[in-house]
Amino acid sequence: MEYHKTLIRQLKNLGLDGVSPSPQDWEKVKEIVSKTYTEADQERYLLERSMELSSQEMLEINQRLERAQEIAGLGYWTYDKSKNLITMSRELYRIYGLNPSEPAPSIEGFMERIHEENRKVIKKLMEKAFSQGLEYEYEFQMKHSDGKYRWYRVIGRPVSLQKPITTLTGIVMDITKRKAAEEQIADLHAQLVTSARLAGMADIASSTLHNVGNVLNSANVSVEFLKERNFQSDIREIENVRELLKTNLSRLPEYLQTDPRGKFVPEYLIELLKDVKHNYETFSTELESLSKSLSHIKDIILTQSDMSRASGINEKVFMPEILDTALDMTATNFDKYDIHLHKNYQESSFVFIDKVKVLQILVNLIRNAKEALMEASNNSDKKLEISLVEDSSKKNMIIIKIKDNGIGIPKENLNKIFSLGFTTKIEGHGLGLHMSAISARELGGTLSAESKGEESGATFTLTLPRVEAGLDL
Repeated sequence: MEYHKTLIRQLKNLGLDGVSPSPQDWEKVKEIVSKTYTEADQERYLLERSMELSSQEMLEINQRLERAQEIAGLGYWTYDKSKNLITMSRELYRIYGLNPSEPAPSIEGFMERIHEENRKVIKKLMEKAFSQGLEYEYEFQMKHSDGKYRWYRVIGRPVSLQKPITTLTGIVMDITKRKAAEEQIADLHAQLVTSARLAGMADIASSTLHNVGNVLNSANVSVEFLKERNFQSDIREIENVRELLKTNLSRLPEYLQTDPRGKFVPEYLIELLKDVKHNYETFSTELESLSKSLSHIKDIILTQSDMSRASGINEKVFMPEILDTALDMTATNFDKYDIHLHKNYQESSFVFIDKVKVLQILVNLIRNAKEALMEASNNSDKKLEISLVEDSSKKNMIIIKIKDNGIGIPKENLNKIFSLGFTTKIEGHGLGLHMSAISARELGGTLSAESKGEESGATFTLTLPRVEAGLDL
């Protein structure tokens, strides 16, 4: 029998006669072959065991990954454009409300489920990812398997930037609850803004009524004075003189020259005319004061009406005029409390801004400064300084400083005064400064406060954008 040359070569390598091996040689061959099979079985067993352990580890890792996705509320996906194939994790099936035992919908099927307001944006983002290799994030609405639209956030990126890009991968999160919470927060914020505005308007209305009351008191003084002087006027005396002259009209020259009573009539009339002239001048002065008081009441009411209208409309305003208007609404009884007002307005132009918001901020700040000075009973030199300057470092900003030497602000409260609900007033609501700071930001500016502590006064600084009226915004 002719043996295969490979077998002969292997036998020679074992030191055996490759042509006619003896029975002992064959026994030796069988031992070697058996040993080889045994070693092969051991290696196969170890390999199978290793594969079994690896599979178990992979299974555990996959389970942990799925559990992590479930906890995080997100699922991953891949989209192969060349094969038009979408693959999704089990969690993503659950997020979309799909059956994981069924194939994932096609890209066209997904697009049909996406809300029409978001569909074009999603397509455009995916096109840019394929053509330019750009990553993207987007929040969109898509119809759930229950037929209702839910909110999702997708993050996508190319698997490789090597052109042409054919595969995208990413994650999707269900953010419906977060969106609902955001809407609730937005509603609450809108309610807070409305409440704050109403509270602010109530404060302003209270201040307006207080100012009107003060002016009415002054007007009442003038009216009572006029009534009293009118009651005590010399008209009755003139009437008496008229009756005397009328009675003696037929002998008037003789009466005025020879009658003891008639002789005093000309001199009496001269003195009486002096009193009448004096009374007329007094009446004119009081009437002018009364007219000014009524005009002031009218201005206050018109300003309050202007403040009560809806804000959000930019208009042409002159900042010194705005400051004076805020002072007219709040700076009453300064003389009563020995408060000295100092104004320093640098040359200013008209600006384009929301007048109502600016007035609300200024009225609140000036009123707070006034109250701080009123409470400083030990201060004999109460000062309120209001300045309007242009920022030397930023020409597009104007700075309004309202400085008082009143009771000051404790250092521990300095970082809290703009917080919602924080107040040191017994009847305060903690909205004034908070909403003033928000309004300042909405106007594109800032509101800050400085104080060295109690009994050291305070300075509030309002910065606003200096946008000249008439510019195309």
